[in-house]
Amino acid sequence: MHNRYYDLVIADTLRSAALSMVALFVPLFLLKKGYEVAVIAVYYLCFYILSTIGHYALLKVINRIGIKKSLIISYVAEIIFCVVLYNYEKISGAFGDNFYFLFLIIPAVTAVVFYWTAHHIYFFVSSHAKNEGAKLGFLYAIPTILAIFMPFLGGFLITALGFKLTFVVSAVLLICASAVLFLSKSIKARVDIQTDKIFDFYRDNKNWIYFIEGVDYFAAGIIWPVYMFFMSISFLSIGFIYIFANIANAATSYASGKISDKIGTRTLGRVGVIGHAFSLALRAFSEKVLSMSAALTLGGLFTGVMQVSLESSFYKHSHENIGSAMMNRELYMHLGRIFMVLFFLFCLLIWNIYMSLIITMLFAAFIVFLLNFVIKRDRVIID
Repeated sequence: MHNRYYDLVIADTLRSAALSMVALFVPLFLLKKGYEVAVIAVYYLCFYILSTIGHYALLKVINRIGIKKSLIISYVAEIIFCVVLYNYEKISGAFGDNFYFLFLIIPAVTAVVFYWTAHHIYFFVSSHAKNEGAKLGFLYAIPTILAIFMPFLGGFLITALGFKLTFVVSAVLLICASAVLFLSKSIKARVDIQTDKIFDFYRDNKNWIYFIEGVDYFAAGIIWPVYMFFMSISFLSIGFIYIFANIANAATSYASGKISDKIGTRTLGRVGVIGHAFSLALRAFSEKVLSMSAALTLGGLFTGVMQVSLESSFYKHSHENIGSAMMNRELYMHLGRIFMVLFFLFCLLIWNIYMSLIITMLFAAFIVFLLNFVIKRDRVIID
């Protein structure tokens, strides 16, 4: 199991490096191609809905497919995603801009569904509850450390040579990650899911934690880059802004994982949540590269604490029914993301794009802050 865990770390590191170069810039690439913000938001709405359905469908059959094959499929889908991005002109020219989204969303959903489902199971079977915090911190920290400069490299390549070369470099790294998985040993795990435990209304605090994590994901991962784009921040500067945030995130991820195994995750989680919520609010008021970098670095510092604390709790208390616990988490996280997309689309009906982005980030900051009180009351996954 020990070797399998480090195989996952190596593959995750290469994957993280590849995606760090392009994931941040995908919505910005679509904006540069002339898509309206509302259309891109609808794309992500469809993406989250299909991903939720996909997670459930895969969990029903993953025992037959296997963990290793699922991870490899996810990496191949990521490569196809890069190929579709690279061939935007050919595909949109042949089928139209709207149908281009269909070509884009199929590998995107496949990659996310197969990766995260297999990733969670892989981690479950290669670790034990007593050391999952430390291993999770290591699993997050190492890829982040080696991918610290990748957003900057992505911004540099886009600025100097265009999007296409960036997509090629990302695809090459994903091919290398796939090779690592091909050479690794197979993983066997039995996964079952029960419908009542997926919804799990009896332990609703946990569900709210996942929901709010989903809210944060959309605000920090999609709205924030789009906000920087509309503030006329260059791609190179956007990549630069992420350097210090990644350094902070890597350091606190590793340290939080070590600490959570010894003292529990409640206090760490609450500190991380409060700090991260504050950083989201600061981002909404930042207008220059320096202030954006400071706000994002603060976010990186506290996101590492929040993420490892909450997710190590998830891993520690989900061994008894892995499949149902995973689907429960994915369901409510995606509902949080869907909720925020709908909120943003509603804002666009009332305000202009600039105000809609600011209001959405401030609203997300408020909801993330409320997570502090949910963690304080929770008696299931945090202790």
